[in-house]
Amino acid sequence: MTVLFVITGIVFVILLFLLILQRFEIRYISNQLDEILSHESNEIVHSKNGSISGSFINRINELLKKMRRNQIQYNKKSHELEQMITNISHDLRTPLTSAMGYINIILNSDMTDSEKEKQLGIVEKRLMRLEELINSFFEFSKIISQERPPELEQLNIVDSLQNSIVNYYDDYCAVNREIRLKCDIAKLMIYSNKIMLTRIFDNLIGNAYKHGTGILDVSVNEDENIRICFKNESIDINIDTERIFDEFYSTDISRTRGNTGLGLAIAKQFTRMLNGNIYAVCENGFFSVTVEFPKHRII
Repeated sequence: MTVLFVITGIVFVILLFLLILQRFEIRYISNQLDEILSHESNEIVHSKNGSISGSFINRINELLKKMRRNQIQYNKKSHELEQMITNISHDLRTPLTSAMGYINIILNSDMTDSEKEKQLGIVEKRLMRLEELINSFFEFSKIISQERPPELEQLNIVDSLQNSIVNYYDDYCAVNREIRLKCDIAKLMIYSNKIMLTRIFDNLIGNAYKHGTGILDVSVNEDENIRICFKNESIDINIDTERIFDEFYSTDISRTRGNTGLGLAIAKQFTRMLNGNIYAVCENGFFSVTVEFPKHRII
């Protein structure tokens, strides 16, 4: 009986000692967490006497690392949002300020009717540019918030591409440039959305017009996928092909070429919504964008 009492007492003392150790360990870990969180350091939690399970401490450290990753991502998105708002403000203000300046000149100067007509033509172009910007921003906001998949129909992708090329023919000719189509296939049928597909091609040809020079080569290839490549000499030497499809990204820092930074972003979103892929390559002074679409069904 005495032996049992002694053993019970020893066990009680040991358990009490372990409990005290754990209390000190929990307090130690708590102090570490307070220090880490208050100073936003990259330290991790360490055990002092090993009375707390290593897996428990590992879980705490995993949560700390995840929290830091989330914080980094949040800071990045916050910076991108700030930059986006700045770009939107600049893009909208530039044509509006210019139009108001011309209107002020017309109202406060002695101009002939022909001069006024010329200045009003410039105002009209500035306001049309402003309308284009507002429409682009509105369209992009609809794209990123859209939940329904696009309605698909059977289309001849070559026809859609040729129509977009024809729409830009005069613009390219006006600056002594040419669009050269290389396509050995007259009819290539896929399931797609006509409006979205046309907008993809329009945006890529328009982007090449604003940021390229020389001949725009457009080639169509067919293997396991349908690949359409738009390639020309680039006037921008600092193209980040990893960011080129980001919203409001532009190598034209002053944005004097009328670039919203949304053309390629919209092309990317539409391509993905049509189950396609899009990527850019910049090398040896040439810039190319390639869109790929799966051949769901070809007749």
